[in-house]
Amino acid sequence: MDGAASGRGGCPFPHPPRSGDSAGCPVAPGWEEGTREQTERIGRQAADASRLSPERAAQMAVRAAESRADAKRLEAITELFVRTLGRKLGHGHPLSDRTGMAEFTWTVEAEARLAEVPEFCRDLTRWRVEWTAHKLGLGTTITPEVMRVKYDMWGRVSHAIRDRRDDGLPWTEDAYARFERIPEFVKGQVLEAVEGNARTLGASVVDPLVVDRVIAKWIDTGDFHEGLYGFR
Repeated sequence: MDGAASGRGGCPFPHPPRSGDSAGCPVAPGWEEGTREQTERIGRQAADASRLSPERAAQMAVRAAESRADAKRLEAITELFVRTLGRKLGHGHPLSDRTGMAEFTWTVEAEARLAEVPEFCRDLTRWRVEWTAHKLGLGTTITPEVMRVKYDMWGRVSHAIRDRRDDGLPWTEDAYARFERIPEFVKGQVLEAVEGNARTLGASVVDPLVVDRVIAKWIDTGDFHEGLYGFR
């Protein structure tokens, strides 16, 4: 098996350190022979549809597989696991089997509005807007009006989440300030997702260190695991 965490001194994924390794843990799963290379190929082939460079797409595919496998405490990442994960990840992710089902064009105005979204969730926003346009038959040209359809859908979920946030984790002021510029229509999902990852870390409070780790994981893997948090 290939080493899954070559060159890394600690685990980038949010879970408590494994016993006996207080400095952090290496990613547990190895790779079944040939599977990592196949995963990288899948990522590169989807790069254009994902709006990523080939290297970035390959890395994101690998890291998403490692993250999900690590969360499940798997000993090895197999071809079957990668194929199954490809059916779970949403359109746009380079490992998703939905990516490339349709080609989308974004207007200048839509791209400008997308640029207002924080960078760490910009790719996800692009992908979810495109998939909503596909599902609702809104065409393959993304305009601000098409974006508004998805934003309104997110807004309803976000407000519902924030209305029931009685059992949320406490946040430090400086950690919460990092999210003040998150648009209201999606803030509920984002805060919920951060807290979900914080709980996985075993944290009792969301502080800047927790936020840094969660955002780094999202950027690295392109995987918000949003089915857990309503961020669809």
